Amino acid sequence: MKHYLYLATLAIGALLGSCSSDEVIDAPRESNLIGFKAMVNKTSRAEVTKDNLDRFRVFGCVTDVDNPTSGHITLFNDVMVTKTDGVWTYKDEFKQYWSPNKDYFFVAISTNSPTPVWEFTAPDTHDAALDKANFYGYGTVAMDITKADATGISANGERDLVYAAATRTTPATVTDGSAVQLSFYHMLSRININFENAFTNNTYSIKVTNIKIGGLTQKGEVTLGAAPADLAWSATSETPVEITTIIPTGQETIAQNSSQTAMSRFIIPGTQAISIQFDVEVLQNGTQYAKKTLTGTVNAQEYKPGLSYMFTASISHTNIVEGGALPIEFTVQQVAGWGTDNSGDINFPDTTE
Repeated sequence: MKHYLYLATLAIGALLGSCSSDEVIDAPRESNLIGFKAMVNKTSRAEVTKDNLDRFRVFGCVTDVDNPTSGHITLFNDVMVTKTDGVWTYKDEFKQYWSPNKDYFFVAISTNSPTPVWEFTAPDTHDAALDKANFYGYGTVAMDITKADATGISANGERDLVYAAATRTTPATVTDGSAVQLSFYHMLSRININFENAFTNNTYSIKVTNIKIGGLTQKGEVTLGAAPADLAWSATSETPVEITTIIPTGQETIAQNSSQTAMSRFIIPGTQAISIQFDVEVLQNGTQYAKKTLTGTVNAQEYKPGLSYMFTASISHTNIVEGGALPIEFTVQQVAGWGTDNSGDINFPDTTE
């Protein structure tokens, strides 16, 4: 659409694919110790990656193989698992060990921050046997995208939220003491805004500041159990909120025929109508030519978990000056005619033999 600026949406696909290209970091092996190893697809473009994921919180329960509805015993309840020098561990006081003839179910959640900006509520009871073949987790996750963690990060949708689910069945004699493999998936939707300098003259550059994304759901919750792409979030707040983002430092000046994408923000999935506002300064050969606040809207649409959305704001002479910038143009009024001709003779010298 065109509305002072051009905003186009593009879903660029699921952020996590198969595990065939994953790299795995193993926990130390100790006889029958329940350990964990985390995998995040290395081609992921989101902020939580294999390289930077260094902590997650795990929840887990166990039941008898022969009587799966007899009752689930909680083994892990918000236990922090961290990576140090490439090794995943958790505190000795929370250590658990494999038992024979058991079904184990695990859920791990992370925003990769020291303190969570999410809440997990486990069910009081499991009324029926959990599906081992298609286990996608249990419990309810709630998040507020404006809540800051202990480091001050996350008040502007700056935290990615990932989760993993895993299960294992032990035989009568436990011989497999390998770490539980956790493959994480993104639970939120990711927003990116690309600012494009569409001036036709290369003497014009632009600077974009004070970027605001409005109309967003502040709080939501989702019950685990469906496949990652099918997670159905519900809004738990009624008043839309506004968050901010920035162009990465040192990249604020955008040359003609170039573009720059602001830092990603993460939002609660669901149907939302979004507004985008920002200040733009146009420079001509480094000197301010114009400055204006532009506001655009994106029609209501559904944002899905694990998908990233790119909005492009195309900035040119058509939207930086009220009514459109008036180009300096030229026309030919006339070409003056010649003055009156003056007559004259051409003299030749006399010739002799």
